[in-house]
Amino acid sequence: MAETFEHRAATTASIMLRLRDFLRECVGSASCEEADRVREALVLLPQAQGRSLADAPAIERMLDAGAALSAMLAIVGPGARFMLSCGEEQACMATVLATDGPEEVTGDGRTPALALLAAHVSACLAGLERCVALDETSSAPLSARLH
Repeated sequence: MAETFEHRAATTASIMLRLRDFLRECVGSASCEEADRVREALVLLPQAQGRSLADAPAIERMLDAGAALSAMLAIVGPGARFMLSCGEEQACMATVLATDGPEEVTGDGRTPALALLAAHVSACLAGLERCVALDETSSAPLSARLH
């Protein structure tokens, strides 16, 4: 059965809402919660990106070993372009260049892993918002698109 535009839009809106909530959780998480947030990302991000993540069992082993930043680097992938900055008193910031668009997004968190996760989630949201805007434009009548 073919997916209708309305169904796809509702599904995308639901995923975007969950990503926004998750982003707030990432930013507000304590350092001791970083592994939990990365584990949640293993479930949520494939739904948002429409593809499976890197080797989830390997990422889980990294988290078990306390290597949350390494796990995040595996999630964003080897071709990711990013910058991490850590300040005093658990103030970290990450900037990620979206792979499928012109966006440069930032995220902050109490650890480098949380900051990179927040930036990556923000990049996913930016990509979904761009897709929604394209869908809305392409589904509008031709006369509306010309004006």
